[in-house]
Amino acid sequence: MERFLETSQTTMHVDDYVPVKILMDNKNIQYEFLSYDLIDDKDIETQTKYKAEYFIDGKLPSSDYVVAWTDFDAMARDYPKFDEYRKSNGEKGMTDAEYEEFIRIHGPEYTTDKHIKTKYLFIRCRITYTGAVRDTEWLAQPHVFAMHGNTKVISVSGSGSYCYFDQPQPSLWEDGSRDDFFWYRFEKEGDSLECVLGIRLRGDRVDFSEGNTYYIGFESSTSYSDNDQFNPAIDNRCVALDELPKEG
Repeated sequence: MERFLETSQTTMHVDDYVPVKILMDNKNIQYEFLSYDLIDDKDIETQTKYKAEYFIDGKLPSSDYVVAWTDFDAMARDYPKFDEYRKSNGEKGMTDAEYEEFIRIHGPEYTTDKHIKTKYLFIRCRITYTGAVRDTEWLAQPHVFAMHGNTKVISVSGSGSYCYFDQPQPSLWEDGSRDDFFWYRFEKEGDSLECVLGIRLRGDRVDFSEGNTYYIGFESSTSYSDNDQFNPAIDNRCVALDELPKEG
């Protein structure tokens, strides 16, 4: 990621940039990506630009972000049937029920708390409601894709990636934390919201040291990430990150 940003020749200013309009499949939500900011995990606790209250947990993320990490490669080496199940996408080695029981028993043996190298991507965007009025509209979050060369496509963001939304949100949990999806009430067709979405990019999903090209946007309903058939470079619902103005 750092090498990618250092070699980017982007020189545009935020005020000069004309954002691309991207419609969701349901045609109710239109996104315009205005600019981006990228903060390393070692700096996330000391930065003052993004307020703690708007993070999902109601506080700044820890610079030593720790996750429960399972070493599935080691598990596959030790248990050939699991390896066969894994490589065949559940077609061989064991049944789905046997797999669930296997993970329940052996998963804890291969799971440890681990610091994952993390980047925090903040996207300033304008979201416009283009459909019929509803009480509340779920804001489908854009995904970040890394493309290595012309074929390797990886969805860098996934479940639990969305960590920041600079709009008031009701808490769904007893501890006061916010969920990793966001809601906003649009009053009428044509209403727009300018906001900042924060996406946590984890190093266990992508190797930041590779010369990847990063895109933000949405997959079409017929495409799949981690699949050569999906090419964000030519998809009209994805924008290359280095084509956006960088804040700061």
